[in-house]
Amino acid sequence: MNLQTYKTTLSRSNQTAVPAYIINKLGLSAGDNLIWNIDSLEKTVNVKVAPKLWGTYLSQINTDAWDGINIEKYIKNLRQDRKFQ
Repeated sequence: MNLQTYKTTLSRSNQTAVPAYIINKLGLSAGDNLIWNIDSLEKTVNVKVAPKLWGTYLSQINTDAWDGINIEKYIKNLRQDRKFQ
């Protein structure tokens, strides 16, 4: 992990600026969204760049979750369980 720390100041209107180094390093531009995660117990904030295309981002999560499972058979079994007798 290559962790670097930057300090910014909160304005009277509760705004802060993202340091230029971070903007350049992460390739950010105006209109990009940031996700803020807070831990109120530790009083810490973690900021992440929001994906520009959520569909693409989500399609890449757990790509190996179905490895070794016959999906057609799995769905067929689920449907069999729902048949009325």
